[in-house]
Amino acid sequence: MNTNYLYWRMQMKPYLFGQGVFHFVDGSVSCPPSHIFDSSVDSSSTTSPSFLRWKQQNQLILSALLSSLSVDVLHLVVDCSTSHCVWRTLETTLASPSNSRIMQLHGSFQDLRQGDSSVSIYMQQAKSLFDELAAASRLMSLEDFNLYVFRGLRGEFKDLVTSLITKAEPLSYVDLHIHLLTYEFLHKNSFHSMFAAPSLLSSSSLPQQPPLLPTPQFSAHHAMSHHNPHFSRNRGHSRGNWCPNSNRYTPQNRGQSAADWRPNHWQQTRRNSGAG
Repeated sequence: MNTNYLYWRMQMKPYLFGQGVFHFVDGSVSCPPSHIFDSSVDSSSTTSPSFLRWKQQNQLILSALLSSLSVDVLHLVVDCSTSHCVWRTLETTLASPSNSRIMQLHGSFQDLRQGDSSVSIYMQQAKSLFDELAAASRLMSLEDFNLYVFRGLRGEFKDLVTSLITKAEPLSYVDLHIHLLTYEFLHKNSFHSMFAAPSLLSSSSLPQQPPLLPTPQFSAHHAMSHHNPHFSRNRGHSRGNWCPNSNRYTPQNRGQSAADWRPNHWQQTRRNSGAG
């Protein structure tokens, strides 16, 4: 479970000390008896005032602790009824010095990689693992910490790593962080160009190809009207382009020559009668 328990404890301890109630949390003040027995009266008892004050104070501390926890860890303290129980449960679960947890932390350090993360985020992850090992009484040396950080950096930092790894003394977290931030800032433009996706070609630079199917912008009617201005006016007429006012067929656009056209019988009769 990856949590920020160390940072939470770092903030809560000064607050509880400042309020003068940390002795409730660490268990140095035990719960007083709930009842006071009066020996002068036959087996009579009354509720202890000190118990009531302790219970009231403990409930206030318990409420403050529970309100500061996230949903991810609240299930760990569902059965706790005192502030000491909450504090102890979180410490045992999230900062346990058990061998399994130590192995888990070392494995997380070995798998730590920068990837696409910035230097700040990457160093925060490394420092969090370093602090968790320290809380589990397994403090890592600065040499090992530097080595794990160098190992997980991207290849663009190899020149910097080469110069830093030859130093006689290992770098502290602050110094190492400053070196990496400076290198990232100076090479920021080159990093972005290496990880940026190739830009798409503009439509003007691509070869123009006719569409596979007719579209409203490139239809058969548009093509015919572009080459033949009379096409739009003659739409809807018969196949022979029959003209009702002339009572004749026109040979236009029929694929036949004017020499093959002959007038019909009615026109031939009128011409013969007019000639006489």
